[in-house]
Amino acid sequence: MVESELNGTGNRAGSASADSADGIAVVGLACRLPGAADPAAFWRLLSEGADAITDVPPDRWDGAALADADPSAPGRTDIRRGGFLDRIGHFDAGFFGLSPKEAAAMDPQQRLVLELAWEAK
Repeated sequence: MVESELNGTGNRAGSASADSADGIAVVGLACRLPGAADPAAFWRLLSEGADAITDVPPDRWDGAALADADPSAPGRTDIRRGGFLDRIGHFDAGFFGLSPKEAAAMDPQQRLVLELAWEAK
């Protein structure tokens, strides 16, 4: 559906109701965001106005050792804080029918999508 085909109600122009065969239904919801492991935690984060930006977790890289005011220096960065997901290394490969070797070869974003798709069921 192209946005220009929509009227103010979100339905196709000329459509009689939201019951239309072109309607959208949200049947599941999942998210994993910095400071929020699920939709309820994300809502709490938003409603409290909390800040999810933290120092670099020690299991990612040594922020202090790699810090440099000149980020163009080889092997250095000026990034000391950011939005980081928790428990990125905790993936149950067997649950998804993957061998540990297959899981290690996957992009971490692929593993995250598998987990979130299952959670959203």
